[in-house]
Amino acid sequence: MYVKRKGDNPVSKSPLVISPDALALRENIARIPGLHCTWQKTKSTSYRRFPRDGELSQYGYDADVESVAALKALVEMLTGAPVFAPSHSEKNIKEKPVMFPLNQILFGPPGTGKTYATTELAVKIADAEWYHNTAMEYEGNALRDAVKARYQALIEKQRIMFTTFHQSFSYEDFIEGIRATTDETTGKLRYDVMDGIFKQLCLNARVKVQGSATQAISLEGRRIWKMSLGNTMEGEDDVYAECLANNYLLLGWGEDINFDGCSSYEAVKAKISSAYRYSEGREASQYMSVAVNTFKNIIRNGDLVIISDGNHKFRAIAEITGEYHYLSDNERDDYHQMRPVKWLRTYTPSLPKEQLFLKSLSQMTLYELRDTTIDREKLTQLLAPVESPESQDLPHVLIIDEINRGNIARIFGELITLLEPDKRQNAADARSLVLPYSKQPFSVPENVYVIGTMNTADKSLIQMDLALRRRFSFVEMLPEPELLAGISVFDVDIATLLLRINQRIEALLDSEHMIGHAYFMPLKTLADEKAREVCLAAIFRDKILPLLREYFFDDYERIGWVLNDPVKAHRDKFIWLQTASDIPGLSTLFPPAIAGNLTDRRFRINQDAFTSAAAYQGII
Repeated sequence: MYVKRKGDNPVSKSPLVISPDALALRENIARIPGLHCTWQKTKSTSYRRFPRDGELSQYGYDADVESVAALKALVEMLTGAPVFAPSHSEKNIKEKPVMFPLNQILFGPPGTGKTYATTELAVKIADAEWYHNTAMEYEGNALRDAVKARYQALIEKQRIMFTTFHQSFSYEDFIEGIRATTDETTGKLRYDVMDGIFKQLCLNARVKVQGSATQAISLEGRRIWKMSLGNTMEGEDDVYAECLANNYLLLGWGEDINFDGCSSYEAVKAKISSAYRYSEGREASQYMSVAVNTFKNIIRNGDLVIISDGNHKFRAIAEITGEYHYLSDNERDDYHQMRPVKWLRTYTPSLPKEQLFLKSLSQMTLYELRDTTIDREKLTQLLAPVESPESQDLPHVLIIDEINRGNIARIFGELITLLEPDKRQNAADARSLVLPYSKQPFSVPENVYVIGTMNTADKSLIQMDLALRRRFSFVEMLPEPELLAGISVFDVDIATLLLRINQRIEALLDSEHMIGHAYFMPLKTLADEKAREVCLAAIFRDKILPLLREYFFDDYERIGWVLNDPVKAHRDKFIWLQTASDIPGLSTLFPPAIAGNLTDRRFRINQDAFTSAAAYQGII
């Protein structure tokens, strides 16, 4: 049995198609109350699992159903197995979440809406409860608009990420690699290990958020600062851990000098000069006075401090709650300068800078963040009240468009194994690997979903990388001419037009090279007949003909067969075979010895056919 689809809209007329294999049960099916089948053949290339009608398309029998009971009886008759009625607790779809495969690829011919479908699918996975509630309230274009808005919001939170594979895409783009960057403060060149899009998503997916903020925090009147706690490149994480445990910030600049009583920059500078004047081998840095004065005198109670983790991540947000203190612990070698704080948020592992900053951070220990560097709206969102002290493992989705165009072995490398569900973090056979550049262990979290799209006209499913095929579920997306039902241009039913073109392509090539309905969807938005005619001409001239030329390697004769040109009048043909009256003959162009061995197969595209009603009517 085949169930028709019509985008986001319900199919009111004959939503079911019964397979010809069920013809033997015709009398029993006719006895089912509330089920009506005319047993008239209906043909479509969408009925992939149905038999063909001779050498034509697959076919079945349209059926209407009036009740769930009738549908249940039909399914039981066709399958020979009982269909159990859902319990009261299962009737509410909202209470029973849909399980999605961790790795899936949407594949099909061009124009079948694969990339279009990833928007809604990603939102369904990433925020299932929101999608269910919204789908109950909206439908059609209103639902699509709401889904796109939610998709964009999840993109900004990096819960959904999108990329496109291509021939130059590499492991360094996908997992991690070394990049040369220039420090904005010093102007020096440095080489950092940069996370690729997949590693970044995986780190986001396992982030645990802890914080004490239960009420909204206003940024009004607060200055925002960036501060480093220890050198993360040299393994000084003990400084950060100490600060978290004791609710304070520590500054390494100023060393063991006590700055109590220094209420201005001049006083701080004088104190440092005095201390260094009587100490051999010690030289005061010009920045030391600036850093200490900022830490002690400029930063006020209530200001916010973002704790960086290198130049591309941040790991905590704190609020200053007290004045400067000097830690006089004799066992302490450094980090004597202290300010009490309240930790509003801590992130393990650290979050990427894109979730808060507009550009990379500087290596400078302490400086104010201007509006050109930090996104205050994103900061407000990060500090929004949380219901629980620790975040759940929310689903994160990576969309890979044109996944078959990339070199899979080169892009995934050794991590292809970690994609398997049982090799994920905390799974039954969990595995991890040490990454080659950062030398850090890495595994794929269980809440990371990968959605790929694959154009079968570019590469057959059979030619796909075997390692990838074993690890992904494949969802076929075929042309759906029924989505174009009711659209007529030049007195031609567009759904029938597309169906007939695809039937000929399938006969001449295969089903992987059919043409999708998406090419013709712009016609649905046009109410004016003249506008639709112009649009259809542009679709054929700019989309369909170039695609057919690619499919048939500029074999214009076969392109003409697809468009049924042999039965049309000469003026209505899309493809013209040039004659001697139109262009110089072969005998004019070549010597007799050569011309006698050539067959004149020179074709031209008839531009007038794009605006000819008979040209389109003749296709059917």
